[in-house]
Parts: sequence; structure tokens; C-alpha cells
Amino acid sequence: MPTISSPPYLIHSLLEPRPNFEHPLDPAARRQQLSLGLRTGLTRTGVHLCRLEPQMESTILHWHTADDEWLYIISCGPNASIIVHETSDEGKDEVKEVPLQTGDFLGFPAGMRTARKLFSGDVDMQYLVGGSREPVDVVHYPTLGKRLVLDRTGSGSSWWVDTANAQDRKKTVFDSTLDSLK
Repeated sequence: MPTISSPPYLIHSLLEPRPNFEHPLDPAARRQQLSLGLRTGLTRTGVHLCRLEPQMESTILHWHTADDEWLYIISCGPNASIIVHETSDEGKDEVKEVPLQTGDFLGFPAGMRTARKLFSGDVDMQYLVGGSREPVDVVHYPTLGKRLVLDRTGSGSSWWVDTANAQDRKKTVFDSTLDSLK
């Protein structure tokens, strides 16, 4: 019987293996992930089908400067949650756990300084995560004092920046000129 190949825009995701993904800053933060967007050739949108084993965290608390990010919970148990880190207007850091349930959708616009990660609870969690893929993005890890600069403009380079060693750039005459053009 001949094998029929799927067109490049179709993935039978239930038949595909989901490789393990470990976060480079914390190998204990791991998930199984199938990159649907890359597999279908999407260039401006990322979409990943993910599975978290029981009692696992999906990543490290983070937020994006340029990329929107969203999550859709396909299935989870009663004590699944999203852990968020926010800084109040008074500069006080707050970490809270928000319960999740099957069917929840979460949206984080670019620049929203709400760092987040998922926690599966006592059973597996299945979810979709996706977002925009801007040419340049900065991923902030506020609890670690680090940033990841992603350059998707061709070379695919990225750089880890230790926030403690970063220097603020002073405004110049050029910046004032740009501000006046807005």
C-alpha cells in the first residue's frame, strides 16, 4: 500500500513525537514541545504544542519586550496554575499563583512586564503557546537578573546579558531629534 505524504501545511500532531525542551538557565524547567509553526514554515508567528509532566514548571519567569505571547490550556488538573511576577507602581515585587482550568486562554502583549511560567500540578498539562516573532526581541528574566537578546534578522544570533553588568545608555542629541519627529 503506498504511503501518502502530508502537504507541508499539515501536521498530524498526535502522531508526531514531542522532543524534550530544557530551559538553558534551569534544566529542571522542562517540557515536551512540538514546534508547529516552524514545521509548517511560519516565519512571523510561533506556535508550539506542549506537554508538562506532573509537578513541572514550563520555563523560567520571563516577559518579552517585542513579542506578544499567548497560551491556551488544552487540558490540566484541578491544581494547575500560572505563576506570575509583577512589580507594583511602588516598585515592590509580587509573585502570585493564579489557578487555571481546561479551556483557559492567556494573552500577554509585548512589553507587558508580567513575568510568567506554568505549573502543571498533580497531572499532565497539555497546552498551546505561541506569539509573534519580531525581528529583534529581548526576553527579561527578572528574578535571575538576566536578559536574552534575540536577533532573528538573518544570523539568528542571541546574547545573554547580566542585568547587573548592563549600562544604561545616556540620551543624546540624536534621541532628542527622534523624539521631536514623533
